[in-house]
Amino acid sequence: MTLLSQRTAAALLTAALLFPSGFGLTAEADEHKAVLVVTADAGDYILAAGGTIAKMLDDGAAGYLVRVTNDDKDSWGLNPEETARRTRDESEKAAEILGFKEVESLGYRAGELGGVSPTELRDRILFYIRLYKPTVMFIPNPYAEYVEALDRFYVGQAAEDARRAASLSNYQPPFAVVGLETHVTPELYYYAQPFDPRRREAESSATFVPQPKTLDIASTFDKKLQAAQALKTINHSMAMRIKDRLESTGRRLPLLDKVDEASVGKLVEINVRKLAEIAAKDTDYSQAEEFHYAGVEYQIPSKYLQ
Repeated sequence: MTLLSQRTAAALLTAALLFPSGFGLTAEADEHKAVLVVTADAGDYILAAGGTIAKMLDDGAAGYLVRVTNDDKDSWGLNPEETARRTRDESEKAAEILGFKEVESLGYRAGELGGVSPTELRDRILFYIRLYKPTVMFIPNPYAEYVEALDRFYVGQAAEDARRAASLSNYQPPFAVVGLETHVTPELYYYAQPFDPRRREAESSATFVPQPKTLDIASTFDKKLQAAQALKTINHSMAMRIKDRLESTGRRLPLLDKVDEASVGKLVEINVRKLAEIAAKDTDYSQAEEFHYAGVEYQIPSKYLQ
């Protein structure tokens, strides 16, 4: 066996282990692009990936959102039940603005995923992968550092496992009885808000390992902002918490001297714009989002397919 054929065999074996049902986009999948977004809470995917997702949906992809928690903790002066009701309505409005076709809310209580079985969470996400058969997935990056909301870690970990498990027939075989066959998702975007100073470090060679990727969102920034502003209950809570913490230490933010719809909307705009500017730093873009990306070119080197 030649050195090249040895390398080819090794690459094919690795690809087969990682993607046992095959790899690459089929012509049919390319023509009927579906995007599945998994998010721990109503706002995370919007702030980290909303512009990129909106662009794909504007270009004709069918969008499906799986929101894992009910955001019942994220309000100011409301009980958990009312908070969950309002945030569900508002999250569906935000998803509508971005262009999603369906929104699935799993209803887990926010901040309590640490007590949920990882297998249970994985299999519930696996169900939607086999149901919607996405060509692209967006999931929280479970490897991001300095993320205080641990729900995002648990969801990212479960979603990553679900993507792999969805391609293997011995995971949840009863699904096949109702027509939910195995499915391979060729493209995966890991998203996180740009707080991690190591976020742009390449982890390895491009093959088989997600790599940093920055995308221009100037054309869909306004839509992203509108979606973020639609989360009125969560945004009001954020504004009140900022105001309360500043005042407790003798400081103030003039914008929040009066917390109303206008001031909260402006606060959200400042946040969304600044995140887009941070992601665009050292690029040719004015507004951007950044990811770790695992796509078809990372599943097997193109030279081995010639």
